[in-house]
Amino acid sequence: MNRGRPRRKRRLVLLDRDGTINVEKGFLADPNKVELIPGAARAIAKLNRAGFAVAIVTNQSGIGRGMYTLEEMRTTNARVVGLLKMGGATIDTVEFCPHHPEAVIPALRRICRCRKPGTLMARRAATRTGATLRDCVVVGDRLNDVRMGNKLRGRSVLVLTGYGKAHSLMARKARMKKEGTIPDAIVRDLPAAVEWILKNRRSTLRKDGKGRGQTRRR
Repeated sequence: MNRGRPRRKRRLVLLDRDGTINVEKGFLADPNKVELIPGAARAIAKLNRAGFAVAIVTNQSGIGRGMYTLEEMRTTNARVVGLLKMGGATIDTVEFCPHHPEAVIPALRRICRCRKPGTLMARRAATRTGATLRDCVVVGDRLNDVRMGNKLRGRSVLVLTGYGKAHSLMARKARMKKEGTIPDAIVRDLPAAVEWILKNRRSTLRKDGKGRGQTRRR
């Protein structure tokens, strides 16, 4: 009996939250202050239509630092996801890390495997969405997002919103020295990152293990 080919798993796009999807406002914990990056919902909707699984992976050390509660963070996450949904975009899962080595809450004071650039949030997202981490793409405004992509042997895109401009300068210096953390692309914002992903989605090239990708700016 011909059972046909096994169904191919969706590829996974891992998006940072603050400074990438929504405007960076510093330890955001008020859903009323959530403001999406212009074009973010339309961009994520393009990923949905293209068949990607889309996850938010966000460091939320403000919980461990005692700056806001777990419930406040969840309410803020729900607001981000809700605004995206209103714009036609679907987030398949939201993963967060509340830990920090200097957290004031003892139970959250640790060096963990989930805080970026750790990969546990990405692996949880893959499990929960049924997607593959093979050739995944990480998008964020900090070099820790890029480092997570390197650890996953995926690709990474650094956006210039949020803290991206400062981190892009560090990435360019690393490229000149041919060492350090180098993203595959440096782009203006999330919509530009999605265009880069869709343009390059057929590529199956992986990193060489040293995190040396090709840096482009749009």
